[in-house]
Amino acid sequence: MQQLRIQTQSQAAEEIEALLFSCGAVSVSYEDAADEPILEPSLGDHPLWSRLFMQAIFTSEQDVQLVTKALQNNQHVDQHIVLEQIAEQDWQADFQQQFSAMQFGRLWIYPSWEDNPAPDGLSLQLDPGLAFGTGHHATTSLCLSWLGAANIQDCDIIDFGCGSGILALAACRLGAKHVYAVDIDPQALLATKDNITRNQLPLNKFTIGNIDCLNAVNSDIIIANILAAPLQKLVKTFHSHIKPNGTLVVSGILQSQIALITDHYKSMFKCQQVYQQEEWACISFARIG
Repeated sequence: MQQLRIQTQSQAAEEIEALLFSCGAVSVSYEDAADEPILEPSLGDHPLWSRLFMQAIFTSEQDVQLVTKALQNNQHVDQHIVLEQIAEQDWQADFQQQFSAMQFGRLWIYPSWEDNPAPDGLSLQLDPGLAFGTGHHATTSLCLSWLGAANIQDCDIIDFGCGSGILALAACRLGAKHVYAVDIDPQALLATKDNITRNQLPLNKFTIGNIDCLNAVNSDIIIANILAAPLQKLVKTFHSHIKPNGTLVVSGILQSQIALITDHYKSMFKCQQVYQQEEWACISFARIG
C-alpha cells in the first residue's frame, strides 16, 4: 500500500478528496493541521479545521506519481507532499485496533472482525462508518452505560440524533417496546437501517425518520446525544414528546456546560443525576408536569 499525505485548506477539501478518489484512492482521511479542536458545531453542521492534513491510501499497483503531479498543479495544496510505502496488514491492523469490543452493563458492542464476546447474551455488531457512533467516544459510552443499567423493558424510547443508530439498537436489544430513531442526516437514517438488518432486529420495532415521524408520540424515555447548543433549543420539543414523569437523558455536554444545561432545563425537567467521563458529561432528567 502507498500513503500520500498533503496539507490544504478546509474550503478545498471536498475538491481535493474528489480528485484523490478519481485517481484511485481507496480511502481518504482528515487530520487537524492547525491545533483547532471543534467541540460545539451547530446542529446538522459538520465543520472542518481551517487547515488540515489529508491522507490518501492507494494500492501498490497505482501510479501515485501521476496523482502527485495533479496535486502539485492545484493552488490549494502545499508543495510539501509526502509519499511513503506502508504494509497493508499493518494499516488494517492499526485501524482495527482502535475499535474493539466494549461492555455496557448487560450489553456488548463489538466490530465484525472480532468474535461475539457474548454469543449467549446481549450483543450488537457495529463497525465504524460514515455515521457517528460506535460506543468508543465518551458521549456515546455514557449513554450506553445509562441504558445498560436502566430498566427499559416495554418502554417507548426516542433516540434523538441517532447517528449510526447505536443507542436505538441498544434500547431494542435491552427490551424496549418501540424505538424512534430520529436524525436530520439521511446518511444516519440509512446507517441505522443497515445496522438493524445486520443485527437481525425486528424492523417493526423501529420508526426511522426525521422529527416529523414523531408527530403526537409520547415516549417513556428520550435519549439525545448531541451537543449543548442544539440541546438548549430542543427543550420544549423534548418536553412535548415525553410522558409525565418520563426520563430525558442528554449527552454531548462538556463538563463546563453542566450548570448551563441544568439551569436551562429546570423549568420543565428536574435533574436526577450527572455522569462524567473524560471532559464530557451526561445528565438524566425527569419531566415536570
